[in-house]
Amino acid sequence: MNYLKYGRACCVLLLLISCVVLNGCMKGQDSPATETNHALSLPNDDKTISYSKKLDTLVKKLHIVNDENKDSDTRQNRLEEFTQEFNSLLNEPESVEMKDEELVEKFDNNLTILTKSFPLKSGQLNVRVMNYRAPKTVTGTIGDKYTFIQWWSTKQLVHAQMIEDGGPELTTDFVVRDSDKGIQLLLGGYVSIYHPDPVFVALWEFSGEKWKEKEIVTDKIKLPDAWELNEDTDEFILENRQHDSMSIGVLDHGDGFLIDSDDSEQNLIIEFSKSGEVRIDSKYSTALNTYSERQSYELIQKEYSKNGIVIKYPQITKLKNIAKQKSLNQILKADALEGLQNYADSNAGVHVEIDYEIKRQSERFLSVQYTGIHYMKDAAYPTHMFYTTNLDMKQVSRIRLRDLIKVEKPFIELIKSGEITAVQPEQQGLIGDFTKDDLIQLLANADVTKGSLAEVEMESFSYFTNDSLGMSVPMAHVVGDHAEYEIRLTQIPENIRQDEELWSELSSVKDQSVSTVGGEKLNTDQYEIEESQSFQTTFEGFGKVRFVSTQAKKDEIPKNYFFLLDDQERVVYSFPDMYGNEWWYADEGIEAVAFRDVNKDGLKDIIIIAYYETGTGPDGAKPFLIADIYFQKKNKTFTTIPALDEALNDQGHNQTIKDVIQYVSKQRINVN
Repeated sequence: MNYLKYGRACCVLLLLISCVVLNGCMKGQDSPATETNHALSLPNDDKTISYSKKLDTLVKKLHIVNDENKDSDTRQNRLEEFTQEFNSLLNEPESVEMKDEELVEKFDNNLTILTKSFPLKSGQLNVRVMNYRAPKTVTGTIGDKYTFIQWWSTKQLVHAQMIEDGGPELTTDFVVRDSDKGIQLLLGGYVSIYHPDPVFVALWEFSGEKWKEKEIVTDKIKLPDAWELNEDTDEFILENRQHDSMSIGVLDHGDGFLIDSDDSEQNLIIEFSKSGEVRIDSKYSTALNTYSERQSYELIQKEYSKNGIVIKYPQITKLKNIAKQKSLNQILKADALEGLQNYADSNAGVHVEIDYEIKRQSERFLSVQYTGIHYMKDAAYPTHMFYTTNLDMKQVSRIRLRDLIKVEKPFIELIKSGEITAVQPEQQGLIGDFTKDDLIQLLANADVTKGSLAEVEMESFSYFTNDSLGMSVPMAHVVGDHAEYEIRLTQIPENIRQDEELWSELSSVKDQSVSTVGGEKLNTDQYEIEESQSFQTTFEGFGKVRFVSTQAKKDEIPKNYFFLLDDQERVVYSFPDMYGNEWWYADEGIEAVAFRDVNKDGLKDIIIIAYYETGTGPDGAKPFLIADIYFQKKNKTFTTIPALDEALNDQGHNQTIKDVIQYVSKQRINVN
């Protein structure tokens, strides 16, 4: 996938943002008149119009943007007006008087905000990053993110700039610092329209009263095998193909980023020295990939690039049987480039970008998923592509859905019963729009690609992971062009299965029973159970368990800890540390616990609100509330999202369970 096209646009805007930041803050204290030249103004700005009235006008425009009963042209026009005028409004001093949570609430939780303050040689600099995601029904699934940066040294010197104008990248963390070469801006975030979700890192320097892009030299950098680096002159993009969820955050000392790949002990530390050199360290687990030791082959990436078409696809190497390797690679290449014969040797004005993800890789099976965009000249919008290749490595053949499943009425009824889970939670109910006959026709012919790209877009595909069978069906453009649904292999009855020999190996990965997860009873001498906040409940993958809230001392400081116990009081799961344990005292206990599917992925999550104290200062013994959410994953673990926890608590959405749910329900959260 060509990330760089989208990355460049984001980075250029990001550059301009901070450029004006420092220019205003460092020179404005001596020359206020110069600062006002940077401030953008509202169209037909009338100084007699109060700030509050302008704010109310913007809110009304946002309501029109979100109103699906309005026609698309009206909504699009209001979106353009909203983003431009919101940027102008942020240049006004009154805007910094509003707290983050006040702005978020004012705009109906359509904004996410991160504010930081940096001590520089030229003085204190306050920086606020605001992200707005437009409705997909207006912008489609690519162009839906707008990022604004606001900065001020005093309330009289306030500036703002829109740095992301409907592009894919989302800046989630940043730092401004002094270096040997001057002021630098380090940016990090997600290239969020792709799967798995890669992260980008960019470096900017302040020079000649402007932010200028600084090339990140990576010639001498070696990455672990699992990581892939896509370079641009202005930034680089990192992804880990073994894991489809990553996090990126600024290091404690503010000289770089820590990039984590979930569910592994692999991570990268990217540091920038004071002289501008970059260094990447990998803290790499000695435990190898689940499959790597027992595989007799490896995968390498190939790329087709011609006439506006870029398609990346895998090829097999180091397989002992050379003839088998050649045949398998021919299948992989043919499937990856399916439908290009009408465009590859012409100037048809077609633009295609396709990347791939390995969904399952073992001695017997290889499942490859392709995603990307297809855009024709003069078309109103790009189309999102999705197709797959499933290989039987032993038989040197394709595996289609009908080879594994009897695509008949019992299977369709299983799908209709709600046993499947949408990969994108907002698409969960869309499968209900298909009739049983429609689904039988689509799925019986799944994985049979033919004809042009336009025909491929209307087809259905399947794939398989370690524990699930996935299916893709075509959808209308306004809801994403396609939707993927997964069902656990263990949930598919034997009478629906088609090939016993294939299933004997496909189902080799099974859920671990609760009784084998733990084994030891909870040490009640160490952990004091809070019975009023402990409950019998049921979780997917665990069955009936008891959730217990406890308190224990770590280094003489009381902390909150949580466990799942079986019916014999044995620990079957220990939860990660609660947000707040790292900094504060947990003297006052738990306020509330709730079990809800917060992110609508079909798995029950846990919301916890607890009292903490700082333990220092005149108000050190005054308790305050901290909220945290444990999101359940498909692999029977629970995870937290630090950035969400920080926003949730910093913006005050932590007082009640209802507060938490209302705030988080407006976020798009996928932890699988």
